[in-house]
Amino acid sequence: MLARARVLWPDLAVELFDDGGVWVWRIDDFGVPDPELLQRDGEPDWERLRGRREKYVRDVRDYWFHRYQPAEGDVIVDLGAGRGEDTYVFSQAVGAVGTVWAIEPHPASYAALERLVRANLLGNVRTLRYACVETPRALQIETMPVWESNYVREGDATATSYPVEGITADALLADVPRIDFLKMNIEGAERYALPGCRELLRRARFVCVAAHDFRADRGEGEEFRTLEFVREFLRDAGFELVTRDDDPRYYVPYHVHGTRR
Repeated sequence: MLARARVLWPDLAVELFDDGGVWVWRIDDFGVPDPELLQRDGEPDWERLRGRREKYVRDVRDYWFHRYQPAEGDVIVDLGAGRGEDTYVFSQAVGAVGTVWAIEPHPASYAALERLVRANLLGNVRTLRYACVETPRALQIETMPVWESNYVREGDATATSYPVEGITADALLADVPRIDFLKMNIEGAERYALPGCRELLRRARFVCVAAHDFRADRGEGEEFRTLEFVREFLRDAGFELVTRDDDPRYYVPYHVHGTRR
């Protein structure tokens, strides 16, 4: 597979290595984890893999920097960091003197997040594996066929879930004196996380919370219908809100952007 990549990309320096059980591609100076490498039938989508960094940058500018524009030295909280797609761009945007707090509860996603941070020498990123909730408690995070849809829930363990410690974001980040941007993308758990962020939000200049009503519309459960709750909570917290209601993509209108009044 590595030989094939080098044939396809003769202009690039390409490596493939196992970092503690997670395979990582290094394409020139960019390292990207590929946890499904050995589970995939056939070859990777080579063009998609080659363009991964550029996609990360495009997506962050589109989804999260709609109102907030980063500056050197900023502090960003990435709540629902996934495998680090946004964390990578946040890290580059705030520079060496800035800080990114990347919080992700799913163990497989967190392992990939750690490898991405390590492979790209993101020294300004701090990673934490917790679920952020209103009341500290033990929870489960469910594994979905599409990993971006993994979600936190109460209840008993299943064959596809993992235990995770629930904690308030206020307690987790109590020592962070200033937050320039809080991003939250946690697949419906925003209803449980936001009440545990009250002190955090008082220190935040900008926020963007992804609501997930579209998952309720698809029949996945009414617990995903959070848009009105998010709007009301952020208004009460002192933010002026903007949504892109005319965007034709089914998920973008549910991104609630807030600017401190």
